[in-house]
Amino acid sequence: MNQILEKGKKVYRKKVSVAIDVLSEALERGEISREEMAELLRKKYRENKISPFRGIALPSDIYDKELATLYVIGKYGMGVMYDYPEFFESVFSKEMEYERAIEVLSSDASDEEKRKIVSGIFGGIPSSNDVARMLRIAFTKVIFGFAEEKELLDLFSAIKRALPECEKDVSNFARFYIGFKIAEKITIGEIKSRVEKEATKQAMNLSVNLGMNMPDDKYIYVIARKVFKVPEEILERVLSVKERGGKGEERNEAHEEDSE
Repeated sequence: MNQILEKGKKVYRKKVSVAIDVLSEALERGEISREEMAELLRKKYRENKISPFRGIALPSDIYDKELATLYVIGKYGMGVMYDYPEFFESVFSKEMEYERAIEVLSSDASDEEKRKIVSGIFGGIPSSNDVARMLRIAFTKVIFGFAEEKELLDLFSAIKRALPECEKDVSNFARFYIGFKIAEKITIGEIKSRVEKEATKQAMNLSVNLGMNMPDDKYIYVIARKVFKVPEEILERVLSVKERGGKGEERNEAHEEDSE
């Protein structure tokens, strides 16, 4: 476990530890469905006061999406895919399909060939949900230190070139990525002022090329509070959020309490 934790930042230590516990318990059971795995993850997160990786929205299938965390830890950190291939494929068949598409898009094939192969994998142009889940795997690998950020940024570009219909989906995820990374940097003390926050946002935008579709401070605030549990007094120094949320966020928080 220590080798896995060394790859990621200390801020994710608890999440990685819980992911390992969930996978270990599932393996002890011998057989477990995808739905049961998602429910077990939800239960363990609630017990340990951990939030799934998320933006402002909290979709009803958030724990099914969060299985990407177990997939990445299980494959790249624990070797579960290789030691228990039948178990791994039975639970993570979706993630394996998404990663096959990532490998194609990240290859040296032409954009036309990439489009053809990826469309074959998904039975057509991937949906917005498919694109988001594909990018979530690449994002999770970066967050836990199993891949370099450049791989994710290159994937953004590859999808937009091969699948121009999905450009908006990529931009939405890139916006989330910038907001998430700024929230992370606030959490670990790399960003301590509004000036540093704005400078970081602009620098990341140059890499991602989002134009004006950058995350605002309210967006960053929600990620920082919900995912990283950053104290409000710290966020007040770094973010320009006059009113915390509003009716929309209040409804979302109520939904979160009900679902978790």
